[in-house]
Amino acid sequence: MERIQQRIYLSRKSLNSIEFEHEVLSIPLRAGEETSFEMLIINHGEPTHVHFSLGEEIKDKVMILQDKVYVIDEEKVAAIVKLPKSYAGGVAELGAGGIFISTGYGATKKSFSLEIVEIEEEEERIAGERIEERMEEKKIAKREVTVSPERMALLRRLAVSTMAMTLLLIFLFFLFTFPVHSFIFALIASMIFIFIVIYNL
Repeated sequence: MERIQQRIYLSRKSLNSIEFEHEVLSIPLRAGEETSFEMLIINHGEPTHVHFSLGEEIKDKVMILQDKVYVIDEEKVAAIVKLPKSYAGGVAELGAGGIFISTGYGATKKSFSLEIVEIEEEEERIAGERIEERMEEKKIAKREVTVSPERMALLRRLAVSTMAMTLLLIFLFFLFTFPVHSFIFALIASMIFIFIVIYNL
């Protein structure tokens, strides 16, 4: 599984400014399990103290391993997310919670949202989307393959006419190549020609 990461940029726009790569960070998780993600803090300004705090909605589910860190250039802070079994099937009702970051001894404070997405629900949604896509593909393929009876009759008529025309040309070739049997070849060629005319009426 790809490691989940949130990039946090300090003093990139102005002194003590805070920016996030993701305004909402989604964490896929099964009920009863835990996972981790990291926050990569990139400082574009003077070395500064960074403090992390959690919103009420996620306090019992998220643990930041270092809630205070001194950032010179770059620092990584890990966090653990737990989803108790009691939340199985009810994650959607939790909503997103905030992770707050403050710098410059509280001069600037900003937050990003963290939402826990229950894996079963996510897998069902993706599976449902894939089934719908396959059904749509089958419908398109069916539409492409389906030939109307009128068109089928026309194709059959065209195939027979093409074969008859080929035979006609062959006998015409024999007619001029072998003049000894010209009467027979002329008779056969004329019969094929009459068949083509009558068949295509």
